[in-house]
Amino acid sequence: MARQDDFKALAQDITSAFDERMAVLASIKKDIHEMKEDVHRMLDDIHRERSESTSQLRKNLSRSKTALKKDTSNLLKGFKKEHDESISTWAHLGSTMRAKRGGVARKAAK
Repeated sequence: MARQDDFKALAQDITSAFDERMAVLASIKKDIHEMKEDVHRMLDDIHRERSESTSQLRKNLSRSKTALKKDTSNLLKGFKKEHDESISTWAHLGSTMRAKRGGVARKAAK
């Protein structure tokens, strides 16, 4: 009878161990499912934030582009004005010098 009791105890231990393993596996599956949900939420948040930052960046770049075009246009107008004034000043200087020489062009230096 002692052997039979030993086999019953062994069978009961095996059954208990199996039940414990199944409980642990169920817990692991639950944890994995929760982790997957967390990862999906995190990825959704990242995609949403990325979309928002992309939109904001495009707006900022558009504003910067417009401001840059305006500044460049103003600079070019300023350069043209200075260039035209320089041409006018040099032309006036040349005509003044011709008039002082009596309308005679300067001879080339040898």
